[in-house]
Order: sequence, then C-alpha cells, then structure tokens
Amino acid sequence: DGKELQQVLQDHNVTFLSSNVAGHVLENKHLRPYAYGLLQHLGSVLYHAHREYNEQNGVDSIISTNLKGGEYYTVPRLILAYLVKRKVGVLPHAYKAEHLADDAPESVSSLASFLSERRLAEIGMALKAMISEKDLPEDHGLGMEGEHDAAAVFHNEVGQDVYLFRILDDIGSEKEVAIPPERGGIVEHGHSAVIIANPGDKFAVYRADGKRIDNFLTLNTVPGGAEDFILQL
Repeated sequence: DGKELQQVLQDHNVTFLSSNVAGHVLENKHLRPYAYGLLQHLGSVLYHAHREYNEQNGVDSIISTNLKGGEYYTVPRLILAYLVKRKVGVLPHAYKAEHLADDAPESVSSLASFLSERRLAEIGMALKAMISEKDLPEDHGLGMEGEHDAAAVFHNEVGQDVYLFRILDDIGSEKEVAIPPERGGIVEHGHSAVIIANPGDKFAVYRADGKRIDNFLTLNTVPGGAEDFILQL
C-alpha cells in the first residue's frame, strides 16, 4: 500500500513528492479538536519563547504571522517547520497574500532551527492524531510553557497494552506512581506515547498481567531534548 511504498523509498534514499501535506492534515481539524488545539497552542507558546530567545541573544525580531497583529505562529507554518526540521524537503505554494509570511523560506527555517526535540515530539503526536482515527485526549498534558522540560517517547512493541509509572523519591525510597491514561499512562500495542518530564526522571513499564518490562527506564537527555524507548519483551 501507500505506506509500504513510502517506507521502501525512504529506506533507499529515493526522493518523492507528497502533495498538499499541510492541507490534508488540516482538513481533519474539526474531527480532531484536541490535536488541532494542541497545534494552535504550540503556535502561541513557541512564538513567545522564540521571541524571548531572540531578544536575549540579539537576533532580529520574528515576524507576526497574523495580519491583525496576532502574536502566534500559524498551524501551517508549524507543520512546515516540523517537516524541515525532520529533514523533509518542502515546496510551499502560497496562493493567498496572507500565506506568504508562513511559506517564506526565512520564516520556516527560522522556526525550524528553534524547535527542540521535545517540541518535535509534541508536534509529532498532534500530527499523528490529525491523520489517524483517534483524537488526543482532552487532558493530554502536552504543550506546556517552558523550554527546559524533556520528552520521554515510548513505542509499544510488546504485543499488548502496557502501563507507565513514574518513579518518585519517597523519603529515601522509591515509589511508583501510575501515570493517568489521558496523560499517556496506557500505551496500546503498536502505538506511542509522549510523557513530558525532567531529565533524569525514571519510569517503570508493566504488562497487563502485572509483570514489569525490563528495568527502570531513565530519561537520559538534556533540557528540551527527547529520548525514545522501544518497549519489547
């Protein structure tokens, strides 16, 4: 099918063109309100974080993407910047004047260079939901302000659902606290979950029968970073 063909092309470094990617994602915005809302929220959070970074480092001010002066990045620019950061070539074709700022190479590349691995993980989860049959839960816990948290990205290849726990210090000992399902605490087989945490945080993963998978998992990354955990038996 189409996904298998795409994987073959990627595996052999064959360049291919996917048309109207942003348009296909956005046509589901009314069916995936929480995923789309996360993208909108990230557009605002990243705009202000990027502006603050530029001011602190003496970089030229970023351009508002709203003709009325709204201080946020639009969802199309967020998608384009995500693709560029993931080393996917984009060929924007704006046909409305108000889209020119979004599609301009300097606009897209500026945001792409600012995106951290943590933010890429959050955007990726939203985009996956936008093109899947299931929206994000309402209280997903993603997109919070502050650029120093990191992302633990769990990929479930166990063959059954798994349950995630945080490991917290409890007066000299360690305590396992279940992560709520709406925050990614239950990862269905073949699916992924993004948990926002601090570098150095530890997690435990259990099967439905109560058996723990592997040892405790530690998020070994820098602030703003992300680490992938492939869960297998």
